[in-house]
Amino acid sequence: MKSNHRSLAATAVFTLVSASAMAQGTTFQNGSFDTGLTGWSSEGDVQVTTTGRKIAILSNASLDFEDDAPLGNGFNNNSGTPAVDLSFSNNLAGVPVGSLDIGGFSYEGSALRQDFMATAGDQLTVKFDWAFLSADTANIDFGFVAINDSVVSFVNTTSNPLASSFTGSFGDFGAANWVFSQNSYTYTAASSGLVSLVIGVVDIGDYLGTSELRIDNVSVSAVPEPETYAMLLAGLGLVGAFTRRRKAQAQA
Repeated sequence: MKSNHRSLAATAVFTLVSASAMAQGTTFQNGSFDTGLTGWSSEGDVQVTTTGRKIAILSNASLDFEDDAPLGNGFNNNSGTPAVDLSFSNNLAGVPVGSLDIGGFSYEGSALRQDFMATAGDQLTVKFDWAFLSADTANIDFGFVAINDSVVSFVNTTSNPLASSFTGSFGDFGAANWVFSQNSYTYTAASSGLVSLVIGVVDIGDYLGTSELRIDNVSVSAVPEPETYAMLLAGLGLVGAFTRRRKAQAQA
């Protein structure tokens, strides 16, 4: 009888531990950029603020051209790395260039990427804060998010109102009055393994007119599939049955 009790208890504990592990479902890290770009890869003009609130700032500014004439070459470039010239690249942080031809041909851009583990069937919720500034008045530059290369343009130069608008230098890293909005997206993991999250900014139609995307508080949470909940409930039921049986024996 004791061996049955031990088996029941072991099964319950194993079930609860398994369900808990499955419910975690993701290895996403450093969405607040507190440790800079740890966990992220970047392409183009990407920089994290070094003082005050840590924010990732991405622009489509080059170094060698007058993107914002009469300002000098690379005036609005923040990192010292030019935006990726999409005329000579077939992807931006792994996202196919053709997927970025939204409202016209994509010319240049910058992006952040993180690949993280997820569990099959989990519904992933991706949230982040953003602000968008643009000096481009001729074309529809935009900010985008891509989950496993599925691209969504969530803000562009025609959005009304913009969360922020370009009024001066793009290098105001210490500004405390930036206005941020929050976006949220869901994605169901088709299989267990790596999921890619890419957030970026793209210049459409030409190389002129810098646009800048500011990102903070990126989070990825996973809601387990129904089978995981069933396993968790079964485990709780086993624990409850085991506890009641032990109490009954103690009272006998």
